[in-house]
Amino acid sequence: MQRNRVLWLVIGGILFFALISLAGEVAPPEVPAPRQALAISWYNVLVSVIYGLIGIFLLLIGYYIYELVTPFSVKKELLEDQNIALGVVIAAFILGMAIIIASAIL
Repeated sequence: MQRNRVLWLVIGGILFFALISLAGEVAPPEVPAPRQALAISWYNVLVSVIYGLIGIFLLLIGYYIYELVTPFSVKKELLEDQNIALGVVIAAFILGMAIIIASAIL
């Protein structure tokens, strides 16, 4: 378990920040809606799910681009060398990407 601590840190960061990108889709509206607009329609649920999946897909693309740009093997640094600093940097990168994607989708 000690060996995979950094990997779980990165995976937890990815899941947490992916949920942040979805949070904009399920956030309550700022202005109260009329009573009939509060009814849940399947169209709105489907659109929210599609936008959430697009956000997660864009987040993964951003991570893979980050991995291609770095001059070293991110996987080797995280798994074999247990580089916690790199895990924190990747988590911050994913947080930034999630915020940008969430605001772009909204």
